[in-house]
Amino acid sequence: MPYRHDELDADLAAILAEVGIPVTWNGTDYPAIVADPQVQLDLQSGGLLPGSDFQVKLRKAALPMPWPKTRQTVVIRGETHAIKGITDRPTSPLLIVHVARS
Repeated sequence: MPYRHDELDADLAAILAEVGIPVTWNGTDYPAIVADPQVQLDLQSGGLLPGSDFQVKLRKAALPMPWPKTRQTVVIRGETHAIKGITDRPTSPLLIVHVARS
């Protein structure tokens, strides 16, 4: 019987191939799930400046090692975003990359 993680990864690969949004990291495109942004208002000189954070979910199996790291960038639909953090759950086939517009 196949390991459950492998089944989830195979299903995820099929879904991302069909509906994933291309995310560029290190010059290569990877299909991803991009969550809706959380918009915050930051007080700056001159007024409030809207900022937003995203979660980008990528298949671990599709990424080369080493995986993305904080302070690197990804490009989503032509916009560059700085990686602010990484969530790696050992039981999940997804790597969650927390990004913000840079």
